[in-house]
Amino acid sequence: MKKKALIVDLDGTLYFQYGVQCIMGCRMLFYYLFHFWKFKELLAIMYYRKQREKNLKEIVDNQYILVAQKYGINPKRVEEIVQIWLFHKPLTLLKIFKDKKLVKIIDKCKNTGINIIIYSDYPTKEKLMALNIKYCKSYDSTHPEIRTLKPDVKGLQYILKSNILNKKDVLLIGDRDSKDGECARRCNVDYIILSKFFRQKKYLEILQKVGI
Repeated sequence: MKKKALIVDLDGTLYFQYGVQCIMGCRMLFYYLFHFWKFKELLAIMYYRKQREKNLKEIVDNQYILVAQKYGINPKRVEEIVQIWLFHKPLTLLKIFKDKKLVKIIDKCKNTGINIIIYSDYPTKEKLMALNIKYCKSYDSTHPEIRTLKPDVKGLQYILKSNILNKKDVLLIGDRDSKDGECARRCNVDYIILSKFFRQKKYLEILQKVGI
């Protein structure tokens, strides 16, 4: 059955996340080696990411406070450094590591009338702007009707309902089977998982499933 809508993950899917993470990891390490008295901040950032990976069912509103208490840092400072290093500074790298072939496929699908929706665990607006993708609806875990992380199906179910989409008409595209794939399986939605490096066969599979 030909698909009428693509629901596309952002991080690791629309751009190659591994390259961004390597460069940002080096930049953070370099910065904190020369600002060693702030080294707890680096530990706090790493702990934040680790805790978020564990938190698969819901977002904890006091997450910054929990990190702050562990490392004795002001919660506002924790939020500030997380925003700087995990959200703002990587933006300049996204265009470099953009998956241009996938975006061309998405453009082609859009031009044939297929609905394109971005769904991410992290805020999407600034990243989509950095990738120069302006035509998509987007949803993320901060949406008041979602407030969960994949593979919880609440977000995907909300997207289907609010866009009046039948599960059979949707193809979800992501990069992590444990999150994107599992979310799709729990919701009985067709999906394709793109690997970090070798994606050519999956590109063809996307085109086949949408009937282009």
